[in-house]
Amino acid sequence: MIADNYLQLRTDVETALTGLLKLSSDMRRDPGTLDIIHGLMNDVREPLLFVVVGEVKAGKSSLLNALFGQEFAKVDVRPATDRVYIFRYGPEEKTVEVSPQLTERYLPIPFLRDFNVVDTPGTNTMVAQHQTITESFIPRADLVLFVFSVVNPWSQSAWDLLNFVQKKWLKNTVFVLQQADLRDPSEVEIIHRHLEDTAMQKLAFTPPIFPVSARKALLARTTGLDKERLLEESNFQPLEAQIDRMVTESGAGVLKLQSTTKTAGIILGDVAEEIQTCFDTILRDEKQLSHVDEFLRARKDQTLRQVAGFLRGVEQACRESARQGTRMLEAKLSFWRTWRLIWSREQWQQEFQTEVEAKLRQEIEPQVENAIQLLETDLRGLGPQLRETIEAKFDSGGKDRLSKTMPDFARQRRDLLQSIQLTLVERIAGKGVEEQLARMFRETAAWLRLPAGVAAAGGIVTIIVAMSSAAVADVTGVLAASAAIIGTVVAFSQRKKILSSYEREMEGKRLELMHAIEEQMIHAIDLFYLEISAAFQPLAAFCITERKRYEPVLEKAEKLQETFRGLAARLGSGE
Repeated sequence: MIADNYLQLRTDVETALTGLLKLSSDMRRDPGTLDIIHGLMNDVREPLLFVVVGEVKAGKSSLLNALFGQEFAKVDVRPATDRVYIFRYGPEEKTVEVSPQLTERYLPIPFLRDFNVVDTPGTNTMVAQHQTITESFIPRADLVLFVFSVVNPWSQSAWDLLNFVQKKWLKNTVFVLQQADLRDPSEVEIIHRHLEDTAMQKLAFTPPIFPVSARKALLARTTGLDKERLLEESNFQPLEAQIDRMVTESGAGVLKLQSTTKTAGIILGDVAEEIQTCFDTILRDEKQLSHVDEFLRARKDQTLRQVAGFLRGVEQACRESARQGTRMLEAKLSFWRTWRLIWSREQWQQEFQTEVEAKLRQEIEPQVENAIQLLETDLRGLGPQLRETIEAKFDSGGKDRLSKTMPDFARQRRDLLQSIQLTLVERIAGKGVEEQLARMFRETAAWLRLPAGVAAAGGIVTIIVAMSSAAVADVTGVLAASAAIIGTVVAFSQRKKILSSYEREMEGKRLELMHAIEEQMIHAIDLFYLEISAAFQPLAAFCITERKRYEPVLEKAEKLQETFRGLAARLGSGE
């Protein structure tokens, strides 16, 4: 088939345009862009236009039949003043009378999908209307075949027609010296030189000239027996090669392909840039999420390291409370009061427990509140740092360009960033920290009651034991004075034990209380940073999803760009 290279190029361009259309649809480009691509595809699909001009009986129809290997143009059946015929593809054969001089013939012949063929009347019989119609086709033609017959190559009518055609429209013209098998090769050579000289005189340039035998070429492609010999004798292959070169290198069709490729390349560049912008935004967000994660881990470690400092005042208050309790117990266990305890244990225990608890609360509660306040201040300091990160890192360079990208991508990302901001406000700037730390304080306040009660109870039990020993001595009937002395000695000995036991109990409860408060603080810190990290999880999941979506799309866009660059190089468009 003639123009095979061009047709392959056209197919490749059409395939690339199909890929561009799908990519643009996937990226939800505006309808105007999609319409442009559809228009480019329709332009590319437009068949090549071949126009054949020459005298009556010059063999124009035979030439067309031989070129396409099928008898679709009738030979020698039309009168000299017949019409201009345009052969087009149609699913069924039909004839449309466009005007008294112009007829369209639709034929279900496959090659007519790629070629529209204009077969004109003889130049020596053309009326004015025919000439006008012919001249209107020549400027749009991808190939113009001027046919001269070796039987009568000296006709003036073809040259007269050429005088009416602007020279710039003849760049895709080929002279065909038809019916070459009717003369000797030497005579054909003379005629060939004559055509060259005449063309130079009249046109100032010499188009390619090919002596051929359309009859033998058609036989070689249809019913001929020795097809290779017939094709060689027809000299058709050099003509076909020339047609292929002209159509592929300089025809109107290739110019259209060049223009289409260039336009499509611009559209693809814009689409690819938007895809790359989205993908770069995803990569940047992933990088910033990694930085946020590292920052939160480091910040949490810093907060945890400060817990001991936050609790230093609590620990000092606990020690001071223990010392005050010891002094109170020493006062309670004076000589006379020790004896009185024997008769008023319950009242003493209640008074001591109430007094110790009041002292504990007075000393420790303000320090616990202060520790919680220090922790709250530290956690609140995280808010401005994170907000600055979101404003400076997540939105930088993307706000303006993302507005051009897919609406759902930009909107979803924007909503996620706003969600993070709101979460930070609720967790840090709002009542979240206060409520969480308040719960911790209430739990701590409950713990404060424990050491006072245990210490007081422990002291009372010890005293009761001591007092019980004295009572046993009294029952034995030993002298009352001796019993009293012995009881007093035992009581004061036990007093020392009571004080030591109280101090041990208070130290143990101090450690227990500090450990409990520290655990509650650490738990509060863990929950706080866990909630802050959770605020970024939707954006992290969004990045994962969008990366999976955009990676293959970006790869397709890059492959398409490479395809269009290759097409531009093949078309010689310099792109």
